[in-house]
Amino acid sequence: MVRRTIVIILSVIGFASCDSRVEIVYSYKDIVIKRVDKNGKTIFYYSEIRKDSPRIWVEYSGINDGFSGYLKFDDSGKVSILSGDGYFQTVNDDTTKFEYRRIAAYQRPELTDNVYFIQDAIRYEQEKNKGYVTKVNVVYPKKY
Repeated sequence: MVRRTIVIILSVIGFASCDSRVEIVYSYKDIVIKRVDKNGKTIFYYSEIRKDSPRIWVEYSGINDGFSGYLKFDDSGKVSILSGDGYFQTVNDDTTKFEYRRIAAYQRPELTDNVYFIQDAIRYEQEKNKGYVTKVNVVYPKKY
């Protein structure tokens, strides 16, 4: 009985600590942002998932941690991540293409054809964007 309990506990711990990776693609006209969520870290890549691509990331853990914000696509090809929630960092040599800006609550943009709400909780992100007319095309994994 004790042996069986230990096996069950170790199985649950092993399952809970498995790496999970989720990829989401946001596109507006010919501009593409790829998002990768993995183990308490979300990375946004401009165009392609490569080490040399401009990227912005946020790390989070725990109940009262996470991020929310907005992807704002400009016709010039520039994308801005606007957020007041989360600890964002960047590796970005070209801010004419991809930038992060911290905003206050009163600076939140309206959800329009080129602005899309983003959040660490994907289901809430989808729910928040429902009902708004947007031209941002989003490809979520099938399980969401």
